[in-house]
Amino acid sequence: MTRAAVVLAAIALAAPAGAGATYGWPLAPVNRQHPVRGFFDDPRQQGTEPPSFHFGIDVCGADGAPVYAVAAGEVRVQADGLALIVDTGDRVFSYWHVIPTVADRARVQPGDRIGAIKEGFGHVHFVERHGDQYVNPLRPGGIAPYVDATSPTVTSLGVVAGKRRVDPGAVQGVVDLVVETSDTPPAPLPPPPWDGVRVAPAYVRWRLVANGSPPGAWRTALDFRSFLAASTRFTEVYAPWTTMNRPGRPGSLVFYLTHAWDSRTTPDGRYRLDVAVFDTQGNSARAHIWLTLTNSTP
Repeated sequence: MTRAAVVLAAIALAAPAGAGATYGWPLAPVNRQHPVRGFFDDPRQQGTEPPSFHFGIDVCGADGAPVYAVAAGEVRVQADGLALIVDTGDRVFSYWHVIPTVADRARVQPGDRIGAIKEGFGHVHFVERHGDQYVNPLRPGGIAPYVDATSPTVTSLGVVAGKRRVDPGAVQGVVDLVVETSDTPPAPLPPPPWDGVRVAPAYVRWRLVANGSPPGAWRTALDFRSFLAASTRFTEVYAPWTTMNRPGRPGSLVFYLTHAWDSRTTPDGRYRLDVAVFDTQGNSARAHIWLTLTNSTP
C-alpha cells in the first residue's frame, strides 16, 4: 500500500457514521464547488466571549443570494430570525446569517430555496450535526463536489516555555513544542478581502527521533477530520500567538504539538522533531528541526 493510500485509509477510519451520505452545496449552483473562507475548528472569538472552535464552514456568497436546503427535512426557524435548521431525522443542518423565506415547521426537499444571505455577511455559516456532535462538512462523504489539491504549509517549528522562546540547541526542563501551520482554501478562492485567509488543517502529528535511531511512533497533536473539538481544550490546542483571519489581514495559526512536556523524562542528546500536517483530502506537508536536550549540563 502506498503512503497516500495509508493516509486516506486513516482518514476514512476517522469519518463519522453516515459519512458516505454526501450532499450538495447550500448556494447555486448546488452541484458546483463554492469558495470557503472559514474551516471547521478554526479559532473564533467574538467580543468579550471566550475563544472557541468554529463549528461549521463559511461558504462565500453575495448578500441577498438564495440559500438552498442540502437535504430533506423539517425547518426550524431560530428566534433571532438569522438562522434556520433543517432536521432530517438522523442529521441536522444549520444555515446561519440567513433571512428565512420558509415558515417554521415547513417541510423541504433538497434544492428547495429556504432563505437568502443577510446583508453585510457575504457568506453562509453552514453546519452539520449528528446527534450532539458537530461534524466536519469538508470530510470525505460530506459536502460534494469538493476537490482540494492544495497542501497545508508549515511556517515554523519551535520550543517555548510559557511565552518565551527556547533555544532548540539547549532544551531543559518543562517546555512546549509548537508549530505554526495552516491550510489554504482550494479553488475557487474566496473573493477579496478574504482571498488570503489561512485556515485550520485537519490533522497534525509529531514524533521525536533520537539521532541515529529509526523513527518511532507518531503522536497526534490535533484531529479536526471529523468532530468538533471540545471548547474547554482551546488553550491546549491553540498557542497564545494565534490570531484570527480578518478582512484583508490573514491570521496566524500556532498549535501545541505537546503542552508542558518534561524534557527530563528523555535522555540528553540530539533529536529530530518531525511534524506532518494533513487536510481532509490527504494532502500533506512535513517539516523538522533538531533539538538538543541538555538537562544534565551544569
